[in-house]
Amino acid sequence: MIIKKMTAYFGALDGKSLELGRGLNVLYAPNESGKSTWCAFLRAMLYGVDTAQRAKQGQHPDKVKYRPWSGAPMSGSMDIETADGPVTLRRWTERSGQPMQMFSATVTGTEEPVAGMTGESAGRILTGAPREVFERSAFIHQSGLGVTADPELEKRFAAIVSAGDEEQSYSETDERLRAWLRRRRSGRRGAIPETEGEIARVREELARIGEASQAVERLERELTDAQTRQEKLVRQMEQARAEARKKALADYQAAKRNTEEAAGALSRAQEEKNQSIRALTETPFGTVGPDVAKEQAEQDRADAEELFRRADAMPPRWPMFIPLGAGVLLLLLAPFGRMTLSLVVGGAAFLALAGGLYFWSKDVEKRRDALLDEASALLESYGADGPEGISEALDRYLALCGAAKEATRKQTAAEQALGRAQQAQKDAEEPVLNGLDFVNGDNEAARASQAVTAGQERMDQLREQRAMAEGRVKALGDEMVLRSDLTELESRRKELLAQEAALSLAQETLAQADLGLREKFSPVLAQRAAALFSALTDGRYDEITLARDLSAKARLTGDAVGWEADYLSQGARDQLYLALRLAVCELVLPPEQACPIILDDALAAFDRERMGRALELLKQVAEKRQVLLFSCHERESEYFAQDGGVLVQRL
Repeated sequence: MIIKKMTAYFGALDGKSLELGRGLNVLYAPNESGKSTWCAFLRAMLYGVDTAQRAKQGQHPDKVKYRPWSGAPMSGSMDIETADGPVTLRRWTERSGQPMQMFSATVTGTEEPVAGMTGESAGRILTGAPREVFERSAFIHQSGLGVTADPELEKRFAAIVSAGDEEQSYSETDERLRAWLRRRRSGRRGAIPETEGEIARVREELARIGEASQAVERLERELTDAQTRQEKLVRQMEQARAEARKKALADYQAAKRNTEEAAGALSRAQEEKNQSIRALTETPFGTVGPDVAKEQAEQDRADAEELFRRADAMPPRWPMFIPLGAGVLLLLLAPFGRMTLSLVVGGAAFLALAGGLYFWSKDVEKRRDALLDEASALLESYGADGPEGISEALDRYLALCGAAKEATRKQTAAEQALGRAQQAQKDAEEPVLNGLDFVNGDNEAARASQAVTAGQERMDQLREQRAMAEGRVKALGDEMVLRSDLTELESRRKELLAQEAALSLAQETLAQADLGLREKFSPVLAQRAAALFSALTDGRYDEITLARDLSAKARLTGDAVGWEADYLSQGARDQLYLALRLAVCELVLPPEQACPIILDDALAAFDRERMGRALELLKQVAEKRQVLLFSCHERESEYFAQDGGVLVQRL
């Protein structure tokens, strides 16, 4: 098979195309330019995208990792040349969760389908190998140069050194034998442990036959004793219930009397309070409260005292009689005097002055009477004879306030007492009307009921235990049947142990056969890998030995022992695994399909000298099959700059 052209909508490859030639193709580009993406695309075109792959250790599955950056569905095409002619492969996506699951294989340039080729079989048909073998042979990348064991690769090895049967795998057969062994002996679920458990159970049942019969007799005696105790407890319970009912009725009657007494006390307290309130309303202060009344009384007393003081301060009326007497006297003396006119005028003047004083004194008297009237009205509102009577009225009011407060307190206390009495009556009435609780509570009747219930539960438990013991006697009582079962189980155990021994022997034989198979194949693979490794190292190493897991040791020419790969330098180790990979390709990939070899930066750790020998070797390999070398360096292209047989291009 020769890959001619690839067009991809895959990861960063948004409709990009890559044309390839026969032989060795050197494709170089800087890192992060899509080289690994082209390699993954080629594998996806052959074998499809593994949709069952899951993310692990920070690595995304291909269906996520290579989702087109443009948002377009994952798709692509690949033109190839086969022994039967040119073929075009196409894969595309119709459902987002199943990328590139749609497939077609047609004769290039037509719509004629290639017979027998499907999306599942295309890779195996074109490369001659299943996906697992392809990835462990021809698909080489820097982080995966080493060859790891796989059932499919084991089948291919077996086919090479046997009659060509590619259906046999040591690891699969060994795992099948291990599974059969686990079915026979695996913890408590294996057939042998289960059988042994059944044997132990039957033996235990046989030992319990006598114990079960004795248990029935013992439980029967306990049940009889419990019945006697239960009858006594029932009598005690009935007596306690009768006494409880009697006491409940007496408590209810007493509570009712207490309620009636509390209601009478409340009525008296309410009457006393009403009387004190009426007494307050009849006072000058009404129900304004002590503080307001005190302030009002002090102000009114001060006002009354001020009115009396002002009235007392008014001038008396007697001064008006002095000018009046003088005027009258002058008028009386006028006929007898020498200056009659002067006496008359003087008398008239005194009379006029007396008249003025009279009217002035009338006004003063009127104002004094007004002040006295106002003071009298103020005192009259208190029923007092003087200002000190206001203080006496205040003292009487404060005394009445104290009496009202006390009456209110008594009423509140009486209301609370009535509430408690009513609640007590209600509590006492509840069991009388609805019946007493003889199940819960901490009273004699409840304790007696609980004792009866516990006794009944104990009797039920004993009956159940007796029934179970009788059932066990019936189930285990036929000793002959149990002996027969025991004999059959022991025979089965013997058979299972024989099967276990046979499977163990088969496992050992399989291991020996696998060892023999590897002794035939490993030398062939190791010999070819050693030859390639020697060519890559310019004869520095001359021998390779392989372990069962295909891990390799390399021996320096002239040394007595080989070195494990981990002890080699990075460059030498990559040379070793490249040689092993190429040897595997030669031995396991059918030459008639000539599956291409893909190398993704597999030579990155090679220096210029190693690079030259590796490229020469790849050029020889490319004479028989197409080789695609993806590299981040231009030195590979520089090496073949003058070589017309190598296609070199920059991506």
